[in-house]
Parts: sequence; structure tokens; C-alpha cells
Amino acid sequence: MTRRLVLLALVAFCAGCGTIAAPQAATGPWEPVVTVVADRLATADAVAASKYLSKSGVEDPARERVVVDAAGAVGASRRLDPVEVTAVVGDQIAANKVVQYGLLESWTDRPATAPTVPPDLAGIRTTLDAVTPRLVDALASAQPARTDPTCRAAVTAAAVRVAAARTLDTLHRRGLERALRSLCA
Repeated sequence: MTRRLVLLALVAFCAGCGTIAAPQAATGPWEPVVTVVADRLATADAVAASKYLSKSGVEDPARERVVVDAAGAVGASRRLDPVEVTAVVGDQIAANKVVQYGLLESWTDRPATAPTVPPDLAGIRTTLDAVTPRLVDALASAQPARTDPTCRAAVTAAAVRVAAARTLDTLHRRGLERALRSLCA
């Protein structure tokens, strides 16, 4: 894990070096998967803001179970192993929590930086519900690459490109890394 973090940080740092002109164009099956994962992770800030302002806890096992079960059913309908799909979606939920906990800690330590206007939680849930089928479709396209010996390196490279393109900060990069754990077999 530490080695992957160092590699991810080194590659991200080098992406800004003068010898590399720009992030590479999308390559391989993992770029679309990582892009959808990053789309889902982008909701973490609004979810955290909602929970901060409502004084709600980050954990919501009932909602998480609904999301995971629905993803498994969508995966099965696309001829994917529901266990694998639920593991990937479980990682998305865990990644979202990484960002939420980080933001909540930051806002607690520095209340002046905390949100003051609650986001539309119904809209966030609609976004999250729409992301799941996109993620499953991207996983279906990438399925043959899950067992490739270069899978981890390819996923890491895609993550570095997506993180750089979106200029993710350290907290969101950590969340992205957490979200990608189950992609390779």
C-alpha cells in the first residue's frame, strides 16, 4: 500500500515536470472505469457538507446495503459476478467515507472553512444512483483486463491521469486510491 502511494505521488509529481507536456490521452480499459469512480467520489464533498450541517454520522449501513445490493443486481444483469461488483461498489462507499471523514475533521478543526449552506441531498442521491449503472458498464468493458498481470499498473496509470486532469488534492487522491482496490483480480 505504501509503495503504491509513493508510486502514485511520484508519478503525479512528475506529471508537472517540464519533460512531460501533458497528461496522456485515455488508454486501455481502465480510464473509463477510473473516470466514473472519480465522478462518484466527487459527490463526497457535498455528502460531507450535508452530514456536517445536519450533525449526522458518516455511517449509513441501511443506505449502503441498498446501494451495494442494487449494484450486484445490475452487475448480474450484465453477466458480471455480483460478488465482484459488490466489492468494487463497497470500495466506492469506503472511498467516499475517506473523503467525508477527512473533510469533517478539517471543518471541525477550522470551523471558518466549513460549509454554511446545506447541499441538496436528494440531488446527490440521484447523481449517485446514476453513477452505479455507468460504473457497472465500465466494469463490464474492462472485465477481461482484471486478470491481466499488468492490471495494477494500468489502473494506477489511469488513476494518475484522472487525478491530474481533475487536479485532485491529497485527500481526494487518497479516496481515489481506496476506491480502486478491488478492480484487479
